[in-house]
Amino acid sequence: MVSAFLIDAINNPTKVVQELFEEHTGDVNQFPAVVARHFSDVFLNSDDTLREVLPLDMNHSPESFTHRSLVRFHGMVQDTSPSPEMYLASLNENKCGGWGISQNTPASEWPSSFDYCDLREATTLWAVTVPGQTDWRTEELTDRLHCGSSSSQSPPQPHKFPVPNAPHIGVQVKIYDNDAAQLLKATDVVTFIGILTSESLDSEADSSPMVPSLHVLCHKLQSTGDAPHTEELATVREDLIKWIADEALGGDEDAAQWLLLELSAKVYTRTTPLLPPSLTLSRFPSPTPSSPALPTLHHVLSDLLAQYLTVPLSLDLLNTENFSPESKDEDLHSGYLQVPQGTVLLLTENGVREGKLVEKGIMNIRAVQEVMDAQTLEYSFPFSKFSFSTDIVTIVLCDGRKSAFFQTGFTVPLETKPLLKDNLYKPRDQIKIPDTVKLAAYRSFLATAKCCFGTVQVAEETSRHIQEDFVRQRQEDSSITADDLIHLMKVARLLAASMLEREVTVDIWERSKRLDASRKKRSP
Repeated sequence: MVSAFLIDAINNPTKVVQELFEEHTGDVNQFPAVVARHFSDVFLNSDDTLREVLPLDMNHSPESFTHRSLVRFHGMVQDTSPSPEMYLASLNENKCGGWGISQNTPASEWPSSFDYCDLREATTLWAVTVPGQTDWRTEELTDRLHCGSSSSQSPPQPHKFPVPNAPHIGVQVKIYDNDAAQLLKATDVVTFIGILTSESLDSEADSSPMVPSLHVLCHKLQSTGDAPHTEELATVREDLIKWIADEALGGDEDAAQWLLLELSAKVYTRTTPLLPPSLTLSRFPSPTPSSPALPTLHHVLSDLLAQYLTVPLSLDLLNTENFSPESKDEDLHSGYLQVPQGTVLLLTENGVREGKLVEKGIMNIRAVQEVMDAQTLEYSFPFSKFSFSTDIVTIVLCDGRKSAFFQTGFTVPLETKPLLKDNLYKPRDQIKIPDTVKLAAYRSFLATAKCCFGTVQVAEETSRHIQEDFVRQRQEDSSITADDLIHLMKVARLLAASMLEREVTVDIWERSKRLDASRKKRSP
């Protein structure tokens, strides 16, 4: 049975806000929280009710909606620096002035004089389509019953999207529950439900472009909770490794296993720290003139991961594009690395040719290396720079023995089988995609492995074994250092997570040593 509250909220959200305002007898400062609770109760308690609200996305552009329609926007917070907007909380005859209502009210209904105590602030942000969100994840979030047509118009403020020239939605977001708004930060992924209008980007400027504006009624931060762990998933691992190897890595199952370890990583702790190691797949051939420019691995990862982005590196791209956000004229311009936590980034070096790196290119390389080493990204402002935390898994493809630009945690030289070498580059329609059930199991497996990595512990018995093993190795080879032990501990934790185990056992430790020894034996 469809709730009457749901029908009212969808058909006329402005009327519902006004009715709530008339019923509210408490402090007017608490009213935005009352609105947020009401609409949260109506829409955010289940996916079914949430999907009753039309999505604002590439198939449902801002111009396709009537003025003050109720929409939901699943986006990434790109800029939290815009100044708050002042608004008159109360109009004549006990009418609400927030949520853009005052801007839609005839002058006759405005009070002839008003109390400055009725002025309030709304937090203003800029949000964009989630960069790197893959097609299958977008389909999961969008009700297929809501059909629409894509927009041919250019998005406003295109410099605020991390990927240059990519189609996307950009929206000015206004949040009236300021306490809740203060908890949001750049790169957070949020589902906003609100009233859509078109307004000036800067109400105080004489000439300012009109942009889509969303007056938020309620919002929900994307959860990063535990993925389900079932016994059936434990059997998926070897099948997944073989599929990745055969379809995208020329049959190299060891390389596919290292890739699986990398995809199991996330920021575990920043205090120790234990961060995702970066991975280079070296000896990865460049495409031929007749093959697709993007490797098959790009398509495979797009089918497996919810958050994934390929950056085809070239000297021109490094020298001209932004990788880090930079504020220009009080407007934060985005960059390739301003992506949500949990994103997997594939950097291909096959397009790099001889030439010169200018200062911007050098700074871009440093920014990527800083993400790899410290999981931080520097935002540049006119008189200061601030580093923000990231959680990005980085994979580099290069045809040499090592990356031309980056020092990564692991380097695995690719060893392809002659009959499968051509699989490294092939059109998407030639990839053998698993059936729907198996593909869903692969996705669940990877999500569960990432959750496991954050909880992997070392058993006491294993800890004693590792200490004794390390002492014995040092006695046999004096070149072994504490860094080698730290490296192997990372491998063991990743291996445990990729096996959906929450504990490093003696067996996993020994398997980790063999896996790393096999990697080192490969021709550089």
